[in-house]
Amino acid sequence: MANKILVIVFIFFCFELGLFLLIFPWTPYWERNLFLHYLPPMKQVVLSNYFRGAVSGLGIVDIGIGLWEAIHFKATLAQLNAK
Repeated sequence: MANKILVIVFIFFCFELGLFLLIFPWTPYWERNLFLHYLPPMKQVVLSNYFRGAVSGLGIVDIGIGLWEAIHFKATLAQLNAK
């Protein structure tokens, strides 16, 4: 039972983190953060659309991992229970 809960939590974590990484770089909060305040030379890199796209791409990959785990849920449980 604990393994099932662990896999379900992992799937939800992947989806949640993926959605966050997909959406957050395009919000106004991305431009107003403490990291950019203390490291002004990084501002140009972090605010570029290429960097934002890379972070969003990581979000898509994370959503894909969650989807793959959801599709292969029973196989993952079987592997965890075999140990």
